[in-house]
Amino acid sequence: MTALGALNAIFQASLFLMIFTLVLSLGLSFTVDQVLAPLRRWQVVAAMLTINVLLVPLVAIGIAKLFPITPDQVIGLVLVCIASAGPAGLKAAQLAKRSDMALAVSMVVLLMVVNIVAAPLWAQAVVTGASVSAWGIVEDLLVLVLIPLVLGLVAHARYTEHAEEWKLKLENFSNIALMIAIVTGILVNWADIVSLLGSWVLVVATVQILAFMAMGACIGLIGTRSYPTALSGAMVTGMRFQPLGLIIITTQLAGNGAYLAPALVFALIDTFLMFGIGIELGRRAKPGATVAATATN
Repeated sequence: MTALGALNAIFQASLFLMIFTLVLSLGLSFTVDQVLAPLRRWQVVAAMLTINVLLVPLVAIGIAKLFPITPDQVIGLVLVCIASAGPAGLKAAQLAKRSDMALAVSMVVLLMVVNIVAAPLWAQAVVTGASVSAWGIVEDLLVLVLIPLVLGLVAHARYTEHAEEWKLKLENFSNIALMIAIVTGILVNWADIVSLLGSWVLVVATVQILAFMAMGACIGLIGTRSYPTALSGAMVTGMRFQPLGLIIITTQLAGNGAYLAPALVFALIDTFLMFGIGIELGRRAKPGATVAATATN
């Protein structure tokens, strides 16, 4: 195996490990009742599903086609957007301080499960001239999302006294795997990524993310207007489940750099921009806002 081949293998393995351990830690964080309780707000749930599963991919395509980028770059940017609710959005919501965290967690869990059906359909619709196996994507999601989530919820219920300790260790492991994935992904696709610096791809990715946040914030207008609900909607919708798009490209599209480079650029911008916005909103929150928001969840 060549050095490049070894780096690519490490990249794919670290992506899988990062998602599996992150979702497992998410399952260890809550009880089944805590996850299900906010889902009784059916209007909010319906709006979040419509926005994240149907509208976000359509808006991603529309925005990408407004700018002078190549068809392959459009596909890469859209594929990395099709999966909803990256768990890192919970961290962004937490940093913003006034989010409805119970709602954020419930929506992340629900949307990750919905991805099992929605992501393969969108991948097949977006990619032309290449074979994308819907069942292959479903298998990845079952292994990466549904199984670790169920394991985490069961472990939390049965070993409550150890759940917090295990959760922290898994989060640390997931963070290390993420760093390895980012570094190896950049090394493998260095030439393609460098070629994108100063290009329209950076602008497109930024505009897409801000548009997704604005769409998610609209759920705060449902019923009695709620800033915590709007904030949770914005953070959950803005932070896409980017690793799934990267996995689709690496496993279904042979790691084609023309797709992977813009997808990696989007993933980096999405993560840093969402965390940055969360930190800034948190700084602007009134003293005691975190306690008040937590008490109402």
